[in-house]
Amino acid sequence: MIKAQLWRLLALCLMAGTVLADDARQWLERMSHAHREMSYQGVISYQVDDRLSSYKFTHRVVDGSEFEELRPLDSDSRDLVRQGHSIHCVHPAEQLLRNKSGQSGSLGQYYDLSLGKPGRVAGRDVVTLNIVPRDVFRLSYHLSLDAMTAIPLKTETRDQGGQVLERFQFMLFEIGAPQKSPVAANAREVSHSDVVSAQASAEILDDMSWQPAWIPDGFTLAQSGEAAVDALSYTDGISMFSVFMESTDKFAKAPVASSMRSGATVSYTYPIPGQDYVATVMGEVPLLTAEQVAKSVAVKP
Repeated sequence: MIKAQLWRLLALCLMAGTVLADDARQWLERMSHAHREMSYQGVISYQVDDRLSSYKFTHRVVDGSEFEELRPLDSDSRDLVRQGHSIHCVHPAEQLLRNKSGQSGSLGQYYDLSLGKPGRVAGRDVVTLNIVPRDVFRLSYHLSLDAMTAIPLKTETRDQGGQVLERFQFMLFEIGAPQKSPVAANAREVSHSDVVSAQASAEILDDMSWQPAWIPDGFTLAQSGEAAVDALSYTDGISMFSVFMESTDKFAKAPVASSMRSGATVSYTYPIPGQDYVATVMGEVPLLTAEQVAKSVAVKP
């Protein structure tokens, strides 16, 4: 009798977990559509490690394209305008907020999606969406989505230990934005990367004189807009990193293995043994991932 009750309880728990995961995916899908369909504006704070800055933020949808202006409120940096491309575009550092890569269906293989406690951000009710990796090769993301529009009003990027690496949060939020021309004279367009098909990926790698021998499961090749740069970019639909190859001739001193981190972004540089080349991996991944990818890079004979 007791054993039967325990089995029923376990079955109910499993069913509840499945329902919550499905609800989380639905909110993720709503968020993706909201960005492509809605205009909004407000004031945001952006924290990287112990540095905090604030911006006036405007997001406009004009004729099916997205435009964003990020105007510093506490520095003299110039405005940043991002112009949207097709839904197949991959935006470095914006994967999670845009979810445009077409890989959302496979996210459940590599991330645990769940809903947390409701709360309030910028005076509005929010739904908490947690995206936690199932392995040690990715970072976790925690979003507070506006309960009415599904726009993310707060996002946190955390490491494996739960430490917040970056935090983005609306302090003021308003639905709707002026439908003026979004391109300002002192603004620049942020570069994008396009997801590469399996066939195109194989052709690109065949043409490369080098390539990494190891990439975490779930990451696929993305094509950088900088054709002149000897680099490869990879994404899993949320996280993204790039692998660069440079000649040792470009270094004033003999290069050594080294790493750097700023917020959620890390870089790891590794001189390839027996070669006059240095591999550098940079992206929003744990240092472990960057190091293993860099050390796997090999020059083709």
